Amino acid sequence: MIAALPVHVTGTRDYSHAEAMAGGVELSEIDYHTMESRKVPGLFLCGEILDLDGRIGGFNFQWAWSSGYVAGRGAVESLSNAHTKVPHA
Repeated sequence: MIAALPVHVTGTRDYSHAEAMAGGVELSEIDYHTMESRKVPGLFLCGEILDLDGRIGGFNFQWAWSSGYVAGRGAVESLSNAHTKVPHA
């Protein structure tokens, strides 16, 4: 089982060697205005968990920060709206 495979980290490299992951949750599965999942309401996604990658040079960092900002605002708005809804009698 791959989950039982021990992996020992022996060091790191600096940001000039940083790479991005490819793949992840398809962009069609999120509302890009809020970064909320269309399949799991209340789940907000950002960064490299999504299937989007850019060239090396800070583009992926910018995507992570920008999408994180949008996801955070979407989550706050979702929570605010949940508190203002009137329960059904």
